[in-house]
Amino acid sequence: MKTRNRLYLIVVALFLLPFICATASADTAQGTETQITTNEFGQRFPAIHGDKIVWSDEVPAIDEIYTSDIYVYDLSTSTETQITDNDKIQEFPAIYGDKIVWQDWRNGNLDIYMYDLSTSEETQITTDESAQEDPAIYEDRIVWTDSRNGNYDIYMYKISTSTETRITTSESNQGNPDIYGNRVVWTDSRNGNQDIYMYDLSTSTETRITTNESNQLNPAIYGDKIVWQDYRDGGTDLYMYDLSTSTETWLISMSMPEPAGPYAFSDNRIVWQEFRNGNFDIYMYDISTSRETQITAHESYQLWPDIYGDVIVWMDDRNENQDIYMFTLAPAPELTPLDRTNNLKDYVENTLKVNRGTKKELIVPLDASIHFLETGKNAKAVFKLKSFINLVEKMNKYNRISAVDADYMIIEARGIIDQIKAQ
Repeated sequence: MKTRNRLYLIVVALFLLPFICATASADTAQGTETQITTNEFGQRFPAIHGDKIVWSDEVPAIDEIYTSDIYVYDLSTSTETQITDNDKIQEFPAIYGDKIVWQDWRNGNLDIYMYDLSTSEETQITTDESAQEDPAIYEDRIVWTDSRNGNYDIYMYKISTSTETRITTSESNQGNPDIYGNRVVWTDSRNGNQDIYMYDLSTSTETRITTNESNQLNPAIYGDKIVWQDYRDGGTDLYMYDLSTSTETWLISMSMPEPAGPYAFSDNRIVWQEFRNGNFDIYMYDISTSRETQITAHESYQLWPDIYGDVIVWMDDRNENQDIYMFTLAPAPELTPLDRTNNLKDYVENTLKVNRGTKKELIVPLDASIHFLETGKNAKAVFKLKSFINLVEKMNKYNRISAVDADYMIIEARGIIDQIKAQ
């Protein structure tokens, strides 16, 4: 998921260019770059989910003052669609499935709006006269930063029930929210510095993730992992907290003394913007391989990245205006069904956070499938993988494993089955 920090962070960084130090070079990305927009005005703040990219598109108005509308591009049909059409500013969109959210100035203050692509209906989510901004969305829930209480708090809206919930009640400021599943994360200033906090909607429990007295900000969450920007070592580092193991891990040092976000997080990949080679480029870090990759190498500025699966999007000023670009990562060498089944077993043994008995039950059909794959008995391997899927579904039904973990294991097991059948 993506964390949406404000553009002033970029501006601050520009003033600090003389202080930027050199850093080790990253790997060069392998894949295909595609220009998505060609309009002569600015297209900014892209976000991606599935096969759809959204952004804020500048519209020239009176006396060279610009407004902006929300647009969406469907990668499956190569079609661009205008979502909003009024003379105010709509910006910072986020998308999940068929639902797009953004912050909107049409009522004289910042409100959160939503558009449902499946019904072509627009909905005003917030109506308070204060500012609601920086929305994020996951499945049925929208979160944002809200100033109605004289400070900045985190609020949530559940689409299916049309109910609004206040998440934070501290008198200090909370901002930059992100959401995945039942977990909401944000930056929090209640301790005199900036820390990362999390709220679990399923247990109504708030947890302080970072306790270091330096600043930690711009969190993003995906699955059981939270990443953020951290200043504890005197520079800018990328850290991660694994909720399944309660462990904090340093990942990589940045070259910038000021925020290099926004960060976006999908699967095991984190992307960000960074001033390293005389301009801003997009970089990626893969947690599973501990490898950093430089995605863009053009001498212009590339900013505001987002990622979904193998696709990264950003805004790019190489054409003397800001356009939306996309990079599709080249696929890694395909793993065999045996490799993937061993990896799935490793996930159950070392990552899945359940009791020992549940792990043992899940490993039994995987071990059998591995044995049959090693001995060339593919039909029996498929049978055991189907048994594994049935077991996961049953455990999820009775709350022995989470829906997020169940979805991952079922999707992976089905993929292995499809791969075996295609051989």
